Amino acid sequence: MNKPRYKRPAAIDLGDLHLSIVRGPNAEGRWYWRARDADRATVWTGWATRDEAAREGAAVLARPKSSANTVQTEAASTMGQVLDSWWSIIEGDTVLRRATKRTYLGRLLWLRRLLSQVPVSGMNRAALQGYLAKRIDEGAALRSIRGELISLRHAWRLGIERELIPNRPLPSLKLRIDPKVHVCNHRTPTPDDVTRALAELSGELALTVQLLVATGARVGEVIGLRRNDLDRARGTLRLNGKTGPRDFPVTEGLRTLIGDRFDGTDAPVLRFDVKEPRDLIRVQLLRACARAGVPEFTPHGLRRMAVDRMARAGVEPAVAASITGHDPKVMLKHYRAVSDDDLRLVAEQADLGWIARTLNPAMEVT
Repeated sequence: MNKPRYKRPAAIDLGDLHLSIVRGPNAEGRWYWRARDADRATVWTGWATRDEAAREGAAVLARPKSSANTVQTEAASTMGQVLDSWWSIIEGDTVLRRATKRTYLGRLLWLRRLLSQVPVSGMNRAALQGYLAKRIDEGAALRSIRGELISLRHAWRLGIERELIPNRPLPSLKLRIDPKVHVCNHRTPTPDDVTRALAELSGELALTVQLLVATGARVGEVIGLRRNDLDRARGTLRLNGKTGPRDFPVTEGLRTLIGDRFDGTDAPVLRFDVKEPRDLIRVQLLRACARAGVPEFTPHGLRRMAVDRMARAGVEPAVAASITGHDPKVMLKHYRAVSDDDLRLVAEQADLGWIARTLNPAMEVT
């Protein structure tokens, strides 16, 4: 029903063209490849086997090069020029999601505002420490500043590859982030939390959350559902995510939930009158938590809850990962939340208190 495990193919180098895997495999055993030229510009992406990707790469190399796409290699004198060159690559990348590009654009604006006039020759540890001090004075979180410095390092590396700047390392700053102060909302809700929050939602928002709970899918996979994604004969629902399409088994509860929404047409299952439904769903769910008086959780918290429920039900990690579209190691490391009840149950099942009974045979076992 779900995709089997496939061995990840090696990257392909065809002259100055480098083809590597971005994600996958999908249900057909194909991987999502990205081909980049010598200037790290993306020239092709697509789902393919290794042989198919090699043929696509050869076809790209056979195309005549357009003078309009010629990369300027004139040396950069300021960091503003380096950052602009970096952004031209990010903006033209066909693989990156719009939300990711927005994140990079936000970083670019801060970097450009404070570093645009800094000479390339003046980019040293003192310049980075000055940037850090200014951002902290403005009230920026260390986690945000770290992301900006990561993008700055990426821009610097691309500048070297494009021969815009001299080949020398950019000094690094280690930012110690206190996890007790800078906390991401990785909370896994309880069924009661979800039920109470759902009571505060209605319409498409309520149905979206119910689908997230029932499938453990990513919010983008649920938003992208089409009315012909249900295979009634096989009893599966096709989910299309960043790891490729996968088939989710339709339970009786899920069948009742989706009702007659899957009529075989190509229309979307869920309809939102906003440009970015993800943001709307996240904000409205947080507000529903506040109205219901439950600790806040995000749509991704519902995915964590699905992983937890499968783990507590004894589902093998490889099977659970196939259901959710995870790598088993990633799922166990980042999605499995160990609770006090888990620890107590394991201690009881392993009978770790046997020594007490040995020393005191008359002790009552409960």
